[in-house]
Parts: sequence; C-alpha cells; structure tokens
Amino acid sequence: MFNRLLQLYPNAISASEPNNDLGYIWLKSDENYIGIPKSDLSEKERSLLHLLFPIENDVKSEPTISTFAKEWRNYLISNGPLPTTHTNYIRFIHFSIKNIRDVFQFDEWEEAVKSLFSNEVLIVPFSNNEGVIIEEQSNVSITEEELFSAIQAFESDFFFKIHFFIGRFQETNDSLKSLFTLEQSMLELSQSEHPEERIFTREKLMPLYLYQMIPKSEKNIMFADVHTLLKDDMELAETIKAYIENQSNATLTAKQLFMHRNSLQYRIDKFIEKTGIDIKTFHGAFFAYLACLHIDEK
Repeated sequence: MFNRLLQLYPNAISASEPNNDLGYIWLKSDENYIGIPKSDLSEKERSLLHLLFPIENDVKSEPTISTFAKEWRNYLISNGPLPTTHTNYIRFIHFSIKNIRDVFQFDEWEEAVKSLFSNEVLIVPFSNNEGVIIEEQSNVSITEEELFSAIQAFESDFFFKIHFFIGRFQETNDSLKSLFTLEQSMLELSQSEHPEERIFTREKLMPLYLYQMIPKSEKNIMFADVHTLLKDDMELAETIKAYIENQSNATLTAKQLFMHRNSLQYRIDKFIEKTGIDIKTFHGAFFAYLACLHIDEK
C-alpha cells in the first residue's frame, strides 16, 4: 500500500521519523513514515487518508498562522502569487532555531519577537524551527544591535539556540522571491561555516559567500603562493584575518588576541614582507582575507 502511495505521489518522501515541515502530512507504517506534500492533496484525498492511516502532521504542534502569513508562505516556498501589501519596501529577517525542547511553544516565542519591534511585523513560519519575520521599512526599523541584545534573553527563556540573517529592504515586487531564496542560502552557509555566530548580514557574509563561489581548482591556483608561505604559520594567518575583520583597527585586534600592539604590528609587517600583499589597502586586505579563508579550509 505504501509503495503504491509513493507511486501515486512522486513528491512524497520516506523517513524514519516525521519532521516539522508544515507542508507535509505524515502517514505511519509499521517501520517508517511517508510524508506527502499537502499541496499535492485535495481535501477529499486528505479526508480519505485520515480514515485509512494514522496521521502525524507534526512531532510538535503546528504554529498558529494567520491567513496573511499563509499567503506569504505560499508565495515564498510554493507557487502562490505575491500577496497584496500596502508598503513599498520590506525586508526578511530569517530565523533558524536549534535544540528545541518538547515544551517549546511557538506562539509564546512569536509574541516575544513581536514585542521587539516598534512597528507591526508578520512572522511566517515554515516549520516549528524555521521561518521569516517580514518587516516594513520605517524610521524605527530594528537594528542588528537591538536584535543581538534580545538573543540572550530568547535563549535563556526558551532554552534553544537561534540564528538570524537580516536581509536588506527591497521594493515590494516579484523579485522578492529570488531575494528570499538567495538570503536563505546565505543563512544556510552562515550556519554551516560559523555556527557560533548568531546574527549575519549580507555584508558580513559576502567575503565567505564569494569565496565559496570560486571553483576549488581555481582557489588552489589563486592562493597557492600565500598558502605555501603561511601553511606552517597558522598563527600569522589567524592574526591577519582578525586584523581585517576588525577594520584594520590594531588596538581592537591586539585586545581581542591578547597581545601587545607592537607584537601585532610586527606580525602585520611580517605578513606584508612575506607575501607582498599590502593589507593596508582595500584590495590587498580583501585578497588577503580570501587567502586566509583558503588556509582555514585546508
């Protein structure tokens, strides 16, 4: 019977456990589960499946979602039309929650998030642990610093880990879906490469994103000389990387690395002398940073 269902619904998936994706209904067999996209089922088919099989829509209860949020969800992750909105510019603040406990109540967390914003925001969950906050552009839009200060309270009150990717404001038109998809991929990259970070923006992630776009064979050629010079001096590479990340602020970098400012300056001069790359210029600093990412990868 379940093999037949997999044939009838090509987009269905088989898994040992149901996940929290709100776009599926989960049917339990003797040994595993089958998830069928809700968009592939008519109301009559869903009613019939309810009668024939034990259905476990979610491991945890589904978040309550408004009609307007459903319209946005259908637009962003399905083939729905762009919802009607009365604002010219919006941005997506993507969130991903890890280590959720069974007692987690999405509705309570949603209210806590909304209280951070001066203006009304729309929260669109894709599951119990992922979604976007849609914020209209205004003179009092939330800042990265304000969101960061709230993370500690969130993680203390709800006993989870959360990551945000703050998108850019974009004109409300059909290009929003492409922007959303790109920002989602950047959130995934940030969590994969820097799970210790809690907030990312396109500016912060762009060097890593561009580095990942370079084919591996070209990386090996492009950064070969720097890698050869620094492969046995990882401490120098990490120092230069930190220096560039701190906007070439020697005092701040020395404090972060627990070293004397003169020692830091010695390492900077040593790097410039060994590589011939002047990291005091924009182009030199940018290339050196990509080279340090390559050394980290090796």
